[in-house]
Amino acid sequence: MFKTRSWERLWEDLLIGYLDEDLLPVLIEFFARPRAYTLSSCSGRITLSDSTYPWSREETSIVFKKHGPVEPVEIEDVLRHPVVRRLWLNVVGPIIHVSARDMDEAWEILRIAREAGFKHSGLLSVHPAKGVMLELRTGVRMTQLLALPGKRLHGREELESVVAVANEILGVGKERLGRLLEALRSNRPGELDPLVVEDEAAARWLG
Repeated sequence: MFKTRSWERLWEDLLIGYLDEDLLPVLIEFFARPRAYTLSSCSGRITLSDSTYPWSREETSIVFKKHGPVEPVEIEDVLRHPVVRRLWLNVVGPIIHVSARDMDEAWEILRIAREAGFKHSGLLSVHPAKGVMLELRTGVRMTQLLALPGKRLHGREELESVVAVANEILGVGKERLGRLLEALRSNRPGELDPLVVEDEAAARWLG
């Protein structure tokens, strides 16, 4: 039941533009495993947050977000607006949440993920209905302070260098996402879930 609803929501999110499309092939591979499916996930992103600390959750405003490379002009546009607390540039690699039906499947997914470079992956919880909840992470990340209230910390040339490094780090995360896709394909179970195999939209991704 949970898997079927999550599968339907995946395509709904894709239709309305909510789903990060870089993730689609990887998510389909997870759903194709009879004993697994995915929940909220991200292929990696660059954000600008107005917050006291880059990890703050309270009193934080995400003022810019992109799942692909950014241009310096995009950051410049944000810097033209007043800063309330501190303006941080944050890069994070892929984060994928997976539900496994049992511990055997959970350990197999963790093995595959870690071999693909998702070294910071682990078990989050065990739910009686949803199964074993996993979080797959690469550890790829970057944080840079860009501005304080009334004070910009980087000139144009320096900002271009910061953006270039941020894009490079985002690319490392995307490369590991590609490695995870290949690892999932080479470690497919003997039988795939009919829910996915019989879906015309998913068939071309499975090959």
